[in-house]
Amino acid sequence: MSLASCFFRGGTAAPASDENALVAYDRMHMPGTRDFGPLIHISAEAIGQPGQRRFRLRAMNDSGETATLWLEKEQLAALGEAIDTVLKDEGYAYQRLPLDDAQPEAVLPLNALVELQLAQLSMGVNTEAQRIVLIAADGPPGAEETHGATMEFDYRRGFELRRQIREVVSAGRPACPLCTAPMDPSGHVCVKTNGHHPH
Repeated sequence: MSLASCFFRGGTAAPASDENALVAYDRMHMPGTRDFGPLIHISAEAIGQPGQRRFRLRAMNDSGETATLWLEKEQLAALGEAIDTVLKDEGYAYQRLPLDDAQPEAVLPLNALVELQLAQLSMGVNTEAQRIVLIAADGPPGAEETHGATMEFDYRRGFELRRQIREVVSAGRPACPLCTAPMDPSGHVCVKTNGHHPH
């Protein structure tokens, strides 16, 4: 299994180095990390009004165990791009499940078994099983009492998650056509106009 797609730390995203991949691999085997195994559901969503939204991933495995992973908008967007890169590199072609094979919509409980505000998120690829692997933690490497979770999902779910992430991220505040900064419903002080005229 390769752990070389992306690595998030402290709210920033970067390609994973060999050192980061080893850190992620170690995280998979630490006592404070819960392994959810293959997922039957994973989704992205935003909570709150534009400009005040919080972002999360929600996951469930076939035992009904659930996880909620809170992350920044930039992290979520970077995760979507990393998934897109993996699927293109693997030559994956999306096909919807036939209606007879479609699974019923997962019903997730209000409170998840594991809930983490992410400080780290790394993504790997199990090419043999054609699955994407997520390794998440709420603290930096080596920190005491750090909790984590690992989970994996097939390429089809990865494609659908990537599409959903794009929709969630783009549904926020519109970008200013002049400076590209997000605009609030009450107006926007644009640096391109020296901040003189909200629009």
